[in-house]
Amino acid sequence: MTPIAFRLVPALYRFVGAEVIRARRVFYATLFVGVGALAFVTSARSGSAEGFSLILVLGLWGVAAPLCRPWIDDDIRLGYGALWLQKPVRPLQFYSARLLALIGWSLTLTLAMGSLFLTAGLAGGHTLSDAGGPLLGVGWIPTMLVVLAFLGSALGARNSALFAYGALFAGFGLQGLADTLSAGPIFPLLETVFPPAYAALGIMLVLEQQGLAAALVQLLPILMYMFVCALLGLLLTLGVPRRLAGAV
Repeated sequence: MTPIAFRLVPALYRFVGAEVIRARRVFYATLFVGVGALAFVTSARSGSAEGFSLILVLGLWGVAAPLCRPWIDDDIRLGYGALWLQKPVRPLQFYSARLLALIGWSLTLTLAMGSLFLTAGLAGGHTLSDAGGPLLGVGWIPTMLVVLAFLGSALGARNSALFAYGALFAGFGLQGLADTLSAGPIFPLLETVFPPAYAALGIMLVLEQQGLAAALVQLLPILMYMFVCALLGLLLTLGVPRRLAGAV
């Protein structure tokens, strides 16, 4: 990351806020009110940790959806990239800043949703560990979706949201596939390609049995996968000028 890229991040964070968050404020207001009410009711009446965690997962999937736009593919197909890159900035600098801005919004929305669920859990009689465990286990979902959508868009996927959600669902189902089918030598390849989403349950179990430090270690494969996907997506953006020239 260069100083120019870092200086671009606040401006692009504001741009994403206006283009995505503010433009879909009714969606976000409805999502937070609806999911928050469901979380309070579930926490107060049933006390089910599984049901409570499922609502959190649904809420996190929802907050990430508007951010999973085909940013790079749109820049090429619609010519927006030619406008962005007329400025004295290189593609890697610009798209690094854009990706950081998107990740920043994913973390902001995750913290907002997480605060809502912690409040609902504590109000329903859950301990801080019981309420916060699911957040640690699945709180990475919005950022993972944003990074996967960015990668999908860099690869040329017009529906980068479908690419991101499909990859994440495959990651969640990978362990079940291994248990029910004989995947043979192809399974290690699938483990490499798809997100290690199955680690979410392990994170919560380790948190309960061994504490926070051990649970954070279990989070490392997910963070490494996101880093590799982000790096690959950024490397692919080096070809944006050539692809723009070919689209003319």
